Amino acid sequence: GTATRVDERIWAIDLGFQGWDRVVYAYLLTAPDELALIETGPTSTLPALYAGIEAAGFDPAQLTRIFVSHIHLDHSGGAGAIVRQQPDVQVFVHPIGAPHLIDPSRLVSSAGRLYGDRMDALWGEVVPVPEDRVIPLTDGETQEAAGHVLSVLFSPGHASHHVAYWEPELGAVFTGDVGGVRMPGSDYVLPPAPPPDLAPDDWAISTERLRQAGPRRLYLTHGGPFDDVSAHLEQLMPNLAEVEEICRSAMLGGANDEAVTDLLQTHTERRIGAAATEDAGIVQRYGWASPSVLSALGFRRLLSRRGDIPRQDRPAS
Repeated sequence: GTATRVDERIWAIDLGFQGWDRVVYAYLLTAPDELALIETGPTSTLPALYAGIEAAGFDPAQLTRIFVSHIHLDHSGGAGAIVRQQPDVQVFVHPIGAPHLIDPSRLVSSAGRLYGDRMDALWGEVVPVPEDRVIPLTDGETQEAAGHVLSVLFSPGHASHHVAYWEPELGAVFTGDVGGVRMPGSDYVLPPAPPPDLAPDDWAISTERLRQAGPRRLYLTHGGPFDDVSAHLEQLMPNLAEVEEICRSAMLGGANDEAVTDLLQTHTERRIGAAATEDAGIVQRYGWASPSVLSALGFRRLLSRRGDIPRQDRPAS
């Protein structure tokens, strides 16, 4: 529930996800009479979100608008619970994601298959957002957000319904997951690659869109703000290609998902390198922000769909 002023009328709220700092951030945009959020985090971190808004010196009741990068639960899972408490709040989202905010049953079912009995501890209650509170976005439009003007950048790759937000006056891009995961103290940009609609070719185009905006600062949901924009973005696609090749080679060799997960975890730890000796928790922070098992499952699905690896036989029912 800590809040750090990171730019003019912008605060980074550390949601303390699963007891770890720097793993999930929401960004608070402020004006004298209203507040806007970029990302909510999951419902499980709402007490920290509200505490962070208050720590920044504002009243959560002034919140009027929420902008989410995509509908994965660590980014937008708390939106419905917020609107239930504050019915006038509007939630802005990619049109593909909008139906899943209105009726999250399929989203919850899919997440439940991954997380099982950890669902509640990780994410908390996933509350539907009333349809009249959900505002589908269009690519390239601008939206007013607590005195800031945000340009909408559709940015698929991590997810088909992903949106980044460009604030040209401040030269800032709020990247969601398309900008990768990076923990302070490390140079390694980890591209989170979960199922179901990982698309590296689209991700490369989206990365170029971020670059062409010419930002001076990237605001990552997982890791916070970074100013070495060019060096950061230049890593994304090569790093994703490394992970893809590890997965392809291992899967062609018959490795199961557990073995591939172990390979990806070892790779991540190697790429983090010396930073892990200086910050004993940095490996865990990367792991909470982007579990290696999700990237193993994401590439299993992608490579099977492409025909790069054999499809796994479904177990008999």
